[in-house]
Amino acid sequence: MTGRYPIDAPPGRDESLRKTAVTATACLLAAQVAVQAASLPYPEPASWERPGPAFWLLDDTDGRPRTDDRGFDVDHYDLDLRIDPAAETVAGAVTALIAFTDDAPPDSVVLDLVPALAVDEVLWDGSSTDFLRRDEELLIVTPTTAAGTATLTVRYHGSPQPHGNYHAGMLFRVQGDSPDNPLGKTVFTMSEPWSAHSWWPCKDHPADKATVTISVTAPDTMRVVANGGLIEESDDEPGWRRFVWDSSHPMSTYLVCVNVSRYVEWEESCAAAAGILPLTFHVYPADEAAAALDFAPVCEMVNFVEALCGPYPFPGERYGQVGIKWGGAMEHQTCTSLGRFIFTGDGRFANIIVHELAHQWFGDLITPADWPDIWLNEGFATYFEALWLEETQGQEIYLEKMRAIGPERHPDLFTGDGLLTDPDPILPNLLVYHKGAWVLHMLRGAVGDEIFFRFLHDYVTDPALAYGNVTTADLIAAASAAAGYDVSPLLHPWLETAAAPQLDWWVDSVPLSSGLQRHTLHLAQVQPTFFTLVLPVHLDGAWGQLDDRIVLDAPQAEFHWDLAGGLEDFQLDPAGWVLFSAEQIPPPAVTLAPPHPNPADADGARLTFIVNRTGPVRITLHDVRGRELGGWDLGVLTACEEPYPWHWLGRNGQGRPVASGTYWLAVWVEGQRASRKLTVVR
Repeated sequence: MTGRYPIDAPPGRDESLRKTAVTATACLLAAQVAVQAASLPYPEPASWERPGPAFWLLDDTDGRPRTDDRGFDVDHYDLDLRIDPAAETVAGAVTALIAFTDDAPPDSVVLDLVPALAVDEVLWDGSSTDFLRRDEELLIVTPTTAAGTATLTVRYHGSPQPHGNYHAGMLFRVQGDSPDNPLGKTVFTMSEPWSAHSWWPCKDHPADKATVTISVTAPDTMRVVANGGLIEESDDEPGWRRFVWDSSHPMSTYLVCVNVSRYVEWEESCAAAAGILPLTFHVYPADEAAAALDFAPVCEMVNFVEALCGPYPFPGERYGQVGIKWGGAMEHQTCTSLGRFIFTGDGRFANIIVHELAHQWFGDLITPADWPDIWLNEGFATYFEALWLEETQGQEIYLEKMRAIGPERHPDLFTGDGLLTDPDPILPNLLVYHKGAWVLHMLRGAVGDEIFFRFLHDYVTDPALAYGNVTTADLIAAASAAAGYDVSPLLHPWLETAAAPQLDWWVDSVPLSSGLQRHTLHLAQVQPTFFTLVLPVHLDGAWGQLDDRIVLDAPQAEFHWDLAGGLEDFQLDPAGWVLFSAEQIPPPAVTLAPPHPNPADADGARLTFIVNRTGPVRITLHDVRGRELGGWDLGVLTACEEPYPWHWLGRNGQGRPVASGTYWLAVWVEGQRASRKLTVVR
């Protein structure tokens, strides 16, 4: 954000010059931002990446696959599936080559698979073995003769059901708007964050990456598009065709994809850093003409990202893009899926194309070790949207983009949105996109372009990280290595707190005996959390103009400029390289205290919450799968500093007592919510 010295007021320590915190009307700010956002040419990633019903509470660890290594690593998956679009079924076998991580194998090997899919048989090194089903886990009994490695085959069948916080997984739809569309069914998968196991048995966690071969038999009127390269296509039986796709580079389960439909397909050759990179395009016939125009700059985009991040990370394969019947997009490794809404023929959604392309490096080549670090995917991909605008339209448009996803879209400067490195929910969450991109923007402003772009390249191409998993600590280490000093003081408060700087500042001027004038900036941070800030400043006077940078590495400091004459204008961060406020940051719409007691008993629990914006209030109850179990409308409540009490009676929306387990209660005001987890013990 920017700050400006008021040139119509006399210099000095006068109250009229002080940039102190003032009371802001949050509702007015929100209305202004809404008007601005409506005219922005940049659609927000959270509105098109993996959209779906608001099952936003699925980030609880009880509602997702276990995060431990389970005593084994998967080296390779071989999927051999038969997909029947008409019957909406999948059947076949998945073979996993595993290696045990401990000297003694675990008592059972735990894979993830939803109960809706039936397991017909499990083979251990080719011989049938016992197994158990437990919720969304498949427990395979380890033979007493098991050694350091094993080959597991799971034969299964069933009708995949919508799964997870995006109601996704393997989806069966029609190409057009009518079930009677002559082009018939279309099948595609959407598995982020943890819905891969809703359509195939796997170890569904991003830390265990494996190579994958995908064989799919489908009706011979359709094409199958998946990850990697197409290595075989054959007619095994009348009316059916078999496609085999192979990926020689390891990937996480959420990046595995299968698409079955009647496609128009074409290929282009892109002169990339490591040689010719095949670009393949697969779209519905109705989208062919528009898609050809929208895909025209893809090779140029590849060259652009390669110049910053090194060669396309999956040599010997290709970069494919496939249209799907979905309101979003997804960075499946080597095979991005794009909702057909982007095919307009005028390139208006070029930001989506470059966003998903950037994910091939940030998310696919280097993948977060666990979901709380998802900003390492989305922050970088969103930032590359801005970098592409800078490349094609200039730095002012780049800065407009950053303002649009920063202070204009988030006047509270993300202070009500939780922690970037432990977001709640994991997805969907605009925080990991917008604040993630702003952390990179601010890092660039602090260290300068030369260091920043060296860091960008070295981080994503580090042999110790490439094709593996990363954490936020790895990013800080890479940035520090590029800078030659520890950058964690610059980044830590942005990553580990929800605070934002609030600055109190003024400028005064005094004459010096030399004939010069000393202009002094008095600068202080008034928020409790301390930030190390690198701030550009601009001074303007009869003597000319001066651009400088200051480092605020203390709660308060003074900065001096001795110049030949008076000061006509002073600006703090005029272009907007740092998130800060010289006014009071508007609070979130609602804040919620932890429920009491927790664990709750048969009488339920007491909630207290503060409403910061007058409006209708609703409280909802959810289970760990994100399903809404009840809702209670409290009417319009007035904004008040005193907390409102509300007692949850331990019952669902139908008045029935809930069972023992983990739940979430959320308080909603004007579309914003605060949520808390609680346990019920009966």
